[in-house]
Amino acid sequence: MMRWSGQGNPTICVIAGDDSAPEVVLPTVEILRHLAPGLDFRPALSGREAQERYGETFPAETRAAIDSADCTLFGASGGPSRPILWYLRWGKETYVNIRPVRWFPGYNSPMRNPERIDYVIVRDNLEGMYPPREGNLAELAALPSSTGWWQAPPVEKVGAYSVRLCTDEQMRRVAVAACELAVQRQAQGYPGRVTLGAKYSIQPRTDGRFREIVRAAVSEYAGLTYQEFLIDDLARRLVAVPETLDVVVLNNEHGDILADAASGTIGGLGLSPSACYGEGYAYFEPVHGSAPDLAGKNVVNPTAMLLSGALMLDYFGYAEQAQALRDAVARVYREGAVLPVDQGGQASTTTFVEAVSTHL
Repeated sequence: MMRWSGQGNPTICVIAGDDSAPEVVLPTVEILRHLAPGLDFRPALSGREAQERYGETFPAETRAAIDSADCTLFGASGGPSRPILWYLRWGKETYVNIRPVRWFPGYNSPMRNPERIDYVIVRDNLEGMYPPREGNLAELAALPSSTGWWQAPPVEKVGAYSVRLCTDEQMRRVAVAACELAVQRQAQGYPGRVTLGAKYSIQPRTDGRFREIVRAAVSEYAGLTYQEFLIDDLARRLVAVPETLDVVVLNNEHGDILADAASGTIGGLGLSPSACYGEGYAYFEPVHGSAPDLAGKNVVNPTAMLLSGALMLDYFGYAEQAQALRDAVARVYREGAVLPVDQGGQASTTTFVEAVSTHL
């Protein structure tokens, strides 16, 4: 994982997010305060609360809070807070998204042998088909036909198109991030294997180029191994042979889709943490959404938020505290007496967090 390069006590902008998200963010912050008293947490308003106070969902005050902090701890967006998430990604240029995929005993996985699942997805966070660059299909009629596969659509066709952007600089940054993570994991006993998933057979100028760049990057790291699969085959492998994976590198849209599928193999989105890193900034968030149907019910699974907090502790150099938090979460699941509703238990959000705190 990447590390903070600043000095002094880090400051964290806390944006609780929409709907039920604050119910997992706020207790997570209290646990993090206990584990690392040197961290300075600074809350900022977003979404409907910001609208009520400032007249807009992403006010200048919140932007200033993000810019003055060393990272942001973000809940989830149900719509109103989405402009903030876009700013954290493209405004702060957090170019790579790291999503650990690991099963712990007690997770309600649908897999027969979930103990085989322990890898990390490294995803492009800036390019590909996100943010959307779309238009009316009629605009393409003006483009000249090439000698290759491209033919302009007939003028009578009605529809839309989308453009995919892939720069060598960004693909290289993602590839290097995957290699650096593979080196770190290899020192912990993992195989040091980088796996590329892409549609290079059909998209040679984008995914094919990504393939070449990742191959070249891995060759610069002695001791790492490399394998590649077409993205549809890799999707199958996430389910059939997850034990063959260590660090999986994907483009933006493929990573978005397959990371959620991977979450399903361990037991659901409520278990999956996420971190997004840039050259000088990072933000941490659970993979799941804001669950508006669960708001106010105190039943949302806080595991993903807690584990995202552990990633933040790692980022600031609190490795022992991060591992203690992961161990406490794992112990609650292993004991099985206090399980969230989505994992087959009856524990409230509050009760689960209290159990984790007890083990800390």
